[in-house]
Amino acid sequence: MQLFRQVGYGATTMNAIADAADVHVTTLFVHFKSKQDLAASLNDASLERLEQLVADAKGKTPFFSFFRGVVLNTAKTFQGESDPELTLWQELKKDPELTLAWVDYEQRQIAILADYIAADYGLDPQADYRPTLIAGLLVSSSWFSHRRWSENAARLDLTRETKKALDIAEAMALSVLEKKTARRK
Repeated sequence: MQLFRQVGYGATTMNAIADAADVHVTTLFVHFKSKQDLAASLNDASLERLEQLVADAKGKTPFFSFFRGVVLNTAKTFQGESDPELTLWQELKKDPELTLAWVDYEQRQIAILADYIAADYGLDPQADYRPTLIAGLLVSSSWFSHRRWSENAARLDLTRETKKALDIAEAMALSVLEKKTARRK
């Protein structure tokens, strides 16, 4: 992941990854058939971390507080990146093989968050669209701010942009939830 962030996905080679990991490239290919498989594995690990965070927080931390904390911490991490041109949004424009992996990642992320929303608000995600639609809205808001920042990093603060996007998306989501459910504090 560090190499992908430093030089970009397209420019990163399996040899460079092996060197950085201090393993022979043959060993790397024993575990991953391709760079795309390795990237998918990184996505899986990220989703497993999210699932663990959700499991630890569910029932203890209200969903919106949890989500805001995770997203703002991520924004603070990315704010320090040396080259916003190497962010995922920019890489998607350059490397089509990432697109399907990204769509899968985003859908899985939305499903995890929708389950949290459903549990927090007593909704059945199989019968009620709201948890999934709200999770999609919130995930999109965080990535829209990230994209805007990556295109204007010299002028914009990612954390501030993310907070503005979250404020709007959260207000929209809460207005939908409040129509039929009692809002949890």
